[in-house]
Amino acid sequence: MKTLKQLALATAVLAVPFMAQAELKAMDDTALATVTGQDGISISGNFNGTIGSLVYTDGDTGGGSLRMEGIGFTGFNISDDAPVMVDVVTNDISGTATQQLQISLPTITGELTVGAIKVGDTNAASIGSLAVSDLNMAGTTVKIWGH
Repeated sequence: MKTLKQLALATAVLAVPFMAQAELKAMDDTALATVTGQDGISISGNFNGTIGSLVYTDGDTGGGSLRMEGIGFTGFNISDDAPVMVDVVTNDISGTATQQLQISLPTITGELTVGAIKVGDTNAASIGSLAVSDLNMAGTTVKIWGH
């Protein structure tokens, strides 16, 4: 009798998921056109940073070096209205449909500055500075996939 009760309980527990199934209904094109969903991620933000120094050294005998110090990048903003988009896309590669991770860059503007440019070592006098403005990477697309 105890075995029969255990068997009945086990059957009831196993049957619960089947009773909870939702009914699936077909949708026509008009109803389907109103359905929205999420199929990727968006990234926005404000990016700033610094680099202590960038050094170019001439490899020739007796060659010197060029140092750029106090490098900073500021104001690289990606707005919520035009974020970096990350999506999965399918493209034809040599006749094979291949899924790729696509990263699309929006307008990203900012400024890159170099506080000091020196010829020689860290003790050399600066010969000036440098600023790069309106760097814009809009329209850049990067695709990533396995092979």
